[in-house]
Amino acid sequence: MVLLAELLIESRVEEIARAREWLSERTREEGFEYKDVSNIGLAMSEACANVIKHAYGEQPGNVIKLRLAIDARSLILSIYDQGEKYNPESYAPPDLSKPQDGGYGVFLIRNLMDEVHYDSSSGRGTTLTLVKHRSSPQD
Repeated sequence: MVLLAELLIESRVEEIARAREWLSERTREEGFEYKDVSNIGLAMSEACANVIKHAYGEQPGNVIKLRLAIDARSLILSIYDQGEKYNPESYAPPDLSKPQDGGYGVFLIRNLMDEVHYDSSSGRGTTLTLVKHRSSPQD
């Protein structure tokens, strides 16, 4: 059986905590290990913060749609926005030997998740799909 759940949040930083709680509840209920629950939550938080800051220019009142699918082998979280498109080709990883105040979001997302896919092919916005495989598949 595949768990499917959706959550709509507004493009406000305060909404990220609600989304993280929603995601953590579902991943714990579905038997993900604590470390994976934490990592998935952090990746989602960074992704939503990037949407708020970059796609929506920190303007409240816009929608971020989260869609979650979980099965015996993995979790797939899709994050949809209707803001400015993200071009993954423009990404340059941070120089970890030179600390900076920001710019670690995409780096963290890519290192915490097993697969990261961006789709900006629709008319407006970007769909970010995050995949986390279970440490031990459920029977």
